[in-house]
Amino acid sequence: MKFDFILHWLWALVFSILALSGIAMAGAKYGWVMQYDIATADIVHRLAAVVYVLLTVIIIFYEIIRILRRDKTKKPWLVFGPSGYGLFTFITTLVFIITGAVIWLFMDSNHAATAFTLWIHEKLTYLAAASVIWHIYMKSHALKWPKNKERKAR
Repeated sequence: MKFDFILHWLWALVFSILALSGIAMAGAKYGWVMQYDIATADIVHRLAAVVYVLLTVIIIFYEIIRILRRDKTKKPWLVFGPSGYGLFTFITTLVFIITGAVIWLFMDSNHAATAFTLWIHEKLTYLAAASVIWHIYMKSHALKWPKNKERKAR
């Protein structure tokens, strides 16, 4: 199994956990996602955030090693890329990590900074969720069963 494929799906799984636990904490309107257990959602969100940052660092180092080795092979499952959706994902990931760190570190001390970054973090979540739906729709062709190849093989 390819390393980029594993990273892609691990990252997608962790992002899904982050999105669900984050939406559950966004307000009473979405609290039903985790049965209004905000404390558990907070713990799950923080643990998943640590894994998300670690996976992001691994992906960035993987890309740097590929660049240093001048590896030009196409890796369709890589999370980040120099253009298009890969670049969008990279930028939103950095904003998520920075705003999440500010929220986590300054929650009890700097309320203005926390409120502003919380607003950015929440709105970016909705944008990222919409982009993931678009991404899944655009890549759904990869999930189709290759009927034509089977017929030709017979």
